[in-house]
Amino acid sequence: MTRILFAALLVALATAAHAQQPFATVVPGPEAWWLRTSFNPTHTEVRGIPVAKIRKGWCKAAEFTRALMPQKQMQEEKSGQLMDEVGLAFSFTGSFDRSKTKQVALVGVYQECAGNKGSFLLIVDAGTQKVRFVSTTPGEHQFAILSVHETDIVLSPCMECDVGRVLRWNAKMKAFRWVRQRGQDAPDWSSRA
Repeated sequence: MTRILFAALLVALATAAHAQQPFATVVPGPEAWWLRTSFNPTHTEVRGIPVAKIRKGWCKAAEFTRALMPQKQMQEEKSGQLMDEVGLAFSFTGSFDRSKTKQVALVGVYQECAGNKGSFLLIVDAGTQKVRFVSTTPGEHQFAILSVHETDIVLSPCMECDVGRVLRWNAKMKAFRWVRQRGQDAPDWSSRA
């Protein structure tokens, strides 16, 4: 009986410690908040899709939303205003494959069962759980944000930079593909449709 009570106590303590860990942790520093923030994904589904179905080896993930971002830092740096002014968001809905079916493009953070973290871009058909495209960037910097130009999806690692990858529907290949830009090597993102 003592062993059962001890085991129950350990589980309760581990659960309480996990529940207290915030989604976004910002460390002090002079850089923009998104460069100083680490994210703690806690969900086992994204938009109703089990994370292991999105990518084998994932245990947790979370879709980025404005509400989940560190509000104090967003207000101090006027990040919401910037997002509105330049057309940045954590998700967009559109006919990115130029069909009648709409897709949702969204970004977030994942954690592998082995513990490694990174950011992801996910495209699903709107209203379904059909995964159309997944791209991951492992690393300590997990922030990502999107903009859309016509049917191009632009993925950026920051809010105030001109760096980003362009994802476009390739009608000939019938798949989303990264656009190779002049002066850039092929994208190093891991992806699958």
